[in-house]
Amino acid sequence: MALEYWLYGDIPPGPIKASIITDIKTALDVINRFRNRLMAIGSQISRLKDLTSQDLIEKIVSIAQGLNAFIATSSTEVVKILDAKDVKSYEIVFPLELAKKVAKSNFDIIMFIGYPYAYEWLILNYIKNYMPNVKTLSLEPYAQPNATWTLTSLPLQIWYKNICSLESMLKGSK
Repeated sequence: MALEYWLYGDIPPGPIKASIITDIKTALDVINRFRNRLMAIGSQISRLKDLTSQDLIEKIVSIAQGLNAFIATSSTEVVKILDAKDVKSYEIVFPLELAKKVAKSNFDIIMFIGYPYAYEWLILNYIKNYMPNVKTLSLEPYAQPNATWTLTSLPLQIWYKNICSLESMLKGSK
């Protein structure tokens, strides 16, 4: 019961709510069960970068590349980094268009990071109810109850250390 972090009003009626991941290695194990991966990076990643570390976006891009995930982003900073690294497997997709893109694709899992809480909440709720075959993982520093899996809410510095650990685990597995 200690991990029930959301209010009842946060989740639409029904029994489906996110499974909480407290260990970042478990998140990697979950991701590795799926082949067709999408990393959805929102424009608020810049704000997270300002609050944590200047290399956060590079780490997120490195994680996406390490997972061979297609990248959908609405962040100009992410696009600049992707172009500088000559990454071709990305598309500019704005938050409200993301659900439409997912519906027309064959992704097994979508990892979310850098979206405003309310936008991500709505997108995850739509995917959960209308595309039940698509699994979702929220990599945000705060928990998302409408995802299939979510990281637990953590202070930003601890969350950033988890992101760094995820990146190093991916680099170590190559």
